[in-house]
Amino acid sequence: MTACRVCGTYIASPTYEVPAPALTSIMTLLDAPTRVFVCADCGHAQSDDIPDIQAFYDTGYRISLNSEDHDQIFAVAADGTITYRTDHQAALSLRLLELPKNASILDYGAAKADTLRKMTVARSDLRPHVFDVSSDYAAAWQGWVPEAAQATYSVPENWKRTFDVVMSHFVIEHVADPVGFMRDVRDLLRPGGTFLFSVPDVAGNPGDMAVADHLNHFSQASISHALASAGFEVQAVDNTSFPGAFFVVARRVEEAVETTAPAAAATDAAKKAHEICAFWDQASETLKGGAERYARRKVAIYGAGFYGSWIYGRIGEAVDVVAFLDRNENMKGAMHFGIPVLPPEDLPAEAEALFVGLNPLKARAAIAAQPWLQRAGLDHVWL
Repeated sequence: MTACRVCGTYIASPTYEVPAPALTSIMTLLDAPTRVFVCADCGHAQSDDIPDIQAFYDTGYRISLNSEDHDQIFAVAADGTITYRTDHQAALSLRLLELPKNASILDYGAAKADTLRKMTVARSDLRPHVFDVSSDYAAAWQGWVPEAAQATYSVPENWKRTFDVVMSHFVIEHVADPVGFMRDVRDLLRPGGTFLFSVPDVAGNPGDMAVADHLNHFSQASISHALASAGFEVQAVDNTSFPGAFFVVARRVEEAVETTAPAAAATDAAKKAHEICAFWDQASETLKGGAERYARRKVAIYGAGFYGSWIYGRIGEAVDVVAFLDRNENMKGAMHFGIPVLPPEDLPAEAEALFVGLNPLKARAAIAAQPWLQRAGLDHVWL
């Protein structure tokens, strides 16, 4: 039994449970099981705390620090043009926010703060501030964020009630107390200030349900409940501009906000969460069958991100994985779990099967668009 992190309702048992190892969002393995609990009252889904969570984010969670320009792919156009995540986040953030001239803006849980940096290029009048629970990213802030506008581990007391906007991209899914996090953000905003944040939409990206360090798997119902509990009024929830994610705009209010999520919305969200958990149970069985079929034979895995890494964790000891395939230019020449990462067109000739590690909602279309992956005799194993 565990308590819902959003509404406090007790949840009797997990809906999804698999033994160790668990896989994190940065593709590291943890010696812990993966369990997901679904709240019927507010539609929130959540996973267990990871071991030694403070140390993990202080020294272990080094997002996009492989190189100065390391980023993640957001989209690939038909002509092969790649759009990277932080470019899209910056443009979307500027579109969603009505930023006054000389607005004071804080990137809370900033990491390298690439999104904020790109926003300041487009809007040189913005006054950027950054905060993170690790000092690993401080070098990336130098030269464009004033020293007095940088903070690590704790936020200066004199920052409270000063910001026009607090922004937090893909952070709240990681925290053990999401409502408390939102209350901390509220304390940093001036009255009427704006909170912009993004979190994964597990309905649009089912892989999020199996990510060990994503402790929270939000629905629109649970987002609304959490914000109301923290003293915010929802202004906008966008789950189309960034497929697989919610981008949320909320305003700090001084009066109480109704916290009860509509029963139908919470019920629908809980039902969807149960369906996604059932998908991952079935995916485990599918991979087990594929690993048995290609035992000790040469195969490749498409995708060196979460899905591909999750597949490797399930089949890596049973088959001979000769390559990961990935279109991200920043991964060219890299090694992943000691295996080379190659562009898809360099699929090794000896690979008899391709295990597809992509979002299952997009996987078949992505593979069909690449003729070099339609080789005669190459079997595709789908999640």
